[in-house]
Amino acid sequence: MNLGKIVWLAGNIPVIGQILRYFVRRYPEGSVVTIRYGYAAGYKWKRSHRYVNGYWIGHYELPVQEAIVRELSQGDIFFDVGANAGFFTLVAAKRVGSSGKCVAFEPLPDNAKNIIEQVRLNGLGFCFVVEEALSSQEGVTNFFYDTPGTSTAHLGDIKAGERAIAVKTTTLDKAMQQWGLPVLIKMDIEGGEIDALKGATALLEQKTPKFLIELHGPVCEEKVRHILSNYGYSFFDLSGKFIEAGKPLPSHIVAKKPDKISICD
Repeated sequence: MNLGKIVWLAGNIPVIGQILRYFVRRYPEGSVVTIRYGYAAGYKWKRSHRYVNGYWIGHYELPVQEAIVRELSQGDIFFDVGANAGFFTLVAAKRVGSSGKCVAFEPLPDNAKNIIEQVRLNGLGFCFVVEEALSSQEGVTNFFYDTPGTSTAHLGDIKAGERAIAVKTTTLDKAMQQWGLPVLIKMDIEGGEIDALKGATALLEQKTPKFLIELHGPVCEEKVRHILSNYGYSFFDLSGKFIEAGKPLPSHIVAKKPDKISICD
């Protein structure tokens, strides 16, 4: 077991987790550190109290990190849809290298600015930030959030206590035309996954990208499963285990078409 996983497990133990969080919150805003654990280890991170400490420590959502690394290779193109602070963009960047490309889609200005800073800090000229939301069509719409830097901002209906800003929207089909064919698309957009897939008709019909999707509720699970199944996708958990038809999907899934499934799967 690597050190990152040990730190991640320790942080999930209530008392130990509280102690760790107490100490790591004492850093100066804007200070720069080197990520020590996980798959982005070695990259620098400019710290902000807006974001979870797991980003700069490097142990944030290790199973998701592991899935990204497993599904990507050197030279691949990666789309990070709902990139938040850009942590998974860095994880993918470490994997694909300078011969690849990482595109982070993040419509919330504070988050997009942070990703740009992290990319510049690490000299990642093959990483790009698109300050747009993914949806079923191009245009402008309202985007809702509660606090700057939040990871739960979303399209759709406003919730109590949220603010609204107007953001540009694009589609996965348009993004493919502009940035190239992604090998892996990671999506965490608070239920907006359904509309994002509706804007990917050409991508799904003609190409075979893989998806890593966080599902937000039973409706999202049902509709995402229906859309991708109709295009011939099979589903796996983050460890790579196949999920049989009719079985409930976990909160995170990896979806692949048969010609993208290896013998190990």
